[in-house]
Amino acid sequence: MSDMKTLTTRDLNRKTASVLDAVESGETFELRRSGRVVGYITRTPPNPQRRPDWKNHFDWLRRQATKTDVEILAEFAEERQRQAARERELANMK
Repeated sequence: MSDMKTLTTRDLNRKTASVLDAVESGETFELRRSGRVVGYITRTPPNPQRRPDWKNHFDWLRRQATKTDVEILAEFAEERQRQAARERELANMK
């Protein structure tokens, strides 16, 4: 990207048509505001963001479960039940 040109927001405001013509011809610009880079103007579209496939991920995790994992999950379930019972008792005391 050594051929990238720097462009300020003021320059873009004043020379929009010529900047767009340059982009059409294949040039790339680094857009800056107050000396900081805020974006890029280029002809090529950005890469699409990959979205995680959570269903497949959790299915994979379930297949990886070992006896230890199952025991830990059972302990969590028991603790949740104990906590719910405590909360019910406290609610009855009020």
